[in-house]
Amino acid sequence: MFLLAWRNVTRRRSQTIITVLITALTVATFVLAHAIFTNLQEGMRLSATRLGADVIVLPHTVKSDAFQTIFTGDPVNLYMPDKVLADVRTVSDVQAATPQFFTQTLDQSCCSLAKPYRVVGYDPETDFVVSPWLKGGNGKKAPAKDEVILGARVDSFLGAKAVILGTVFNEAGRIERTGTGMDDTIFMHIDVARNLAKNSPYLKELWQSAPPDHLVSSVLVKVREGVNPTVVADQINNLDLGVNAVATGKVISSARNQMNAVSSVLIWLWVALALTAALALIGRFTALARERKRELGMLRAIGGQRYDAFAALLIEALLIVGAGGLVGSFVGVLLTQPILTWLRGALNLPQGGWSFTSAVVQSFWGLGIAVLLGAVSALYPAWRSARLDPQEIISHGELD
Repeated sequence: MFLLAWRNVTRRRSQTIITVLITALTVATFVLAHAIFTNLQEGMRLSATRLGADVIVLPHTVKSDAFQTIFTGDPVNLYMPDKVLADVRTVSDVQAATPQFFTQTLDQSCCSLAKPYRVVGYDPETDFVVSPWLKGGNGKKAPAKDEVILGARVDSFLGAKAVILGTVFNEAGRIERTGTGMDDTIFMHIDVARNLAKNSPYLKELWQSAPPDHLVSSVLVKVREGVNPTVVADQINNLDLGVNAVATGKVISSARNQMNAVSSVLIWLWVALALTAALALIGRFTALARERKRELGMLRAIGGQRYDAFAALLIEALLIVGAGGLVGSFVGVLLTQPILTWLRGALNLPQGGWSFTSAVVQSFWGLGIAVLLGAVSALYPAWRSARLDPQEIISHGELD
């Protein structure tokens, strides 16, 4: 049966190619939609479990955007007096608080870096966000003054050294993937970051009113166990410090709503495409069954069973959609990374990792959908052909 089906597939090349393309388009769309949805779900899970801070405190200005600060590596030059840190610690339900200082986004024009990255200074003595996610679990909490820690998506330095604004730094470590802006960030000691910003010609206009030595960009807060972070955020805002405290759970919830909206659109578009493809394939396999009536009649006349006629058509259909599934899976996997990169810039949603293993898993999903689509589309035409009387098939096979 397999050899017979294979010969029929290769003999009708133009019709086979059209059917393969229909299947490939459907599978490629599914693989893209499923891969993006899975990736965004993983990014959201990582963000929820690895964010570290329960509340983020930012300057109360137009540019203060907690969503942008948490989930992206975009440049945000936000500053407030460092005394805010001490005031935040006076809130009784605050268990720990640590400052961060944002410098400029670095690129090839100022540094020996392959592409732009944000640089953030943090305080190793009070930090509870960066240090726990250092790769290797070596317990190293503080980089030296000439060392930096790289985010998961930051390219390694050539020779483990990089020149940043005229200063040579060594690579001290790398953090695990978080699905947030931390992945595109270079971390260094907060005092070093302030000094670089102070001497940077790109930021000198920001220090007209006050030097950066006693400024911070954000304060990350961990609340005591059992305390609602939203309540603590409200308590900080009520101190009238000129800041905006936001519970990170609200930010994650907003990101999840965006992700669900994008995912819903993707799913419904694919469902519409799958239904259209299923109808097209049913019509295609019905026509195929009619074209082969005389051949099936001869098969039955020489002793073939109904099962043989049914199997011949079903195997032929599965060969065609299997080829379409392979092509569609390859195209879908190939396009996934560029689409994820575009989404990262367009929607600022947290993302998980995309690896060879992820690509293989999504390819299997694509092949499974192709086989299911082919089996469902060919089932009725094959069943109908298997039920016809052999003599009637031979006599009228070319006339229906």
